Amino acid sequence: MNKLIRGCILNAQLYQPGKSRDDLDLRGELDKDICKLASNENPLGPSPLALEAIHEALHESHLYPDNTCSRLTGKLAQSFGIPPDRIAVGNGSTDLIHLIGVAFLNAGEAFLMSRPSFAMAKMVAQIMDCRLLEIPLKAYHHDFESIEKNITPETKIVYIDNPINPIGTMVTQREVDRFMERIPDDVLVIFDEAYREYVTRKDYPDTMKLIEEGKNVILLRTFSKLYGLAGFRIGYLVANPTFADAVRRVIPPFSVNRFAQLAAAAALDDEEHIRKTRAINDAGKRFLYKNFDRLSVFAIPSETNFLTIDVKTNAINMSEELMNRGVIVRPLNMYGLDTFMRVTIGTQEQNEKFIEAFETVYET
Repeated sequence: MNKLIRGCILNAQLYQPGKSRDDLDLRGELDKDICKLASNENPLGPSPLALEAIHEALHESHLYPDNTCSRLTGKLAQSFGIPPDRIAVGNGSTDLIHLIGVAFLNAGEAFLMSRPSFAMAKMVAQIMDCRLLEIPLKAYHHDFESIEKNITPETKIVYIDNPINPIGTMVTQREVDRFMERIPDDVLVIFDEAYREYVTRKDYPDTMKLIEEGKNVILLRTFSKLYGLAGFRIGYLVANPTFADAVRRVIPPFSVNRFAQLAAAAALDDEEHIRKTRAINDAGKRFLYKNFDRLSVFAIPSETNFLTIDVKTNAINMSEELMNRGVIVRPLNMYGLDTFMRVTIGTQEQNEKFIEAFETVYET
């Protein structure tokens, strides 16, 4: 029976999401006060304006969604000062990564990315039966020099998540400009900016400018993180009109549901929710850094809503011990980082609960 399935599909890596409350439900442990810090979700929840928009539209549940996402696309275009035909909306940025693969990749072409880097990009390369090259990070950052050296005439896509998931570091405007000057004209560069809204540094790259300059660039962003809409699955890409049209052509009809579109459009206007989210993230990051320093735990400098730390032991085992104490974090063994775990920055209460549990299981 397996011979009926494309071989590359059977060999593709499966995505392993962070543990959820449902995992503890199956273990009969939901009587505990669960602190979920595994999936980089917004601890404040969704935008109140988004919830209000959804509530007002519930009576329209029998209607198909706007297949072109015109309201949200128009709002995004206006905020960026670009034409709407440069934007494509998808069922989350993970969905758009997959659709980019469908639209651009042919079997045997080369796909370059860093290791570790967001797993979905690797999966798409494998699903499309491409030659995957993973370039090791250098000091926890993208090694642009090594990436450049590995580009060949067969290279179709270079994937750069900035900041990196699951590491948290970013590359600067200067680094990106220098990198793009050396990229061949027939290579597509994807900048996945899922955590861009959390970045506080002023030297973060302006990838919109690269598109304006005619570079072969697609940038990806999401409503799952800062805007707190992970459960609705909605994200978007920006590219030149030809690239955006290519992706729209392979998006299944009505793939972005009506409520996700309404919620995203409303969330863009919720400045108070955005301000509170950034403030609680910055404060939580300072709190965790301080405690990791106190415990002599190495934390990779992060420009996101998570911190990645070295626990000096098998991270899966430690995450299980933390789960037994009501705290869910993300071990990074699937990324080849067997002693590292990723911790989402939560509310002050959640951060304190994590540190309390962590101190009981961490051996200094």
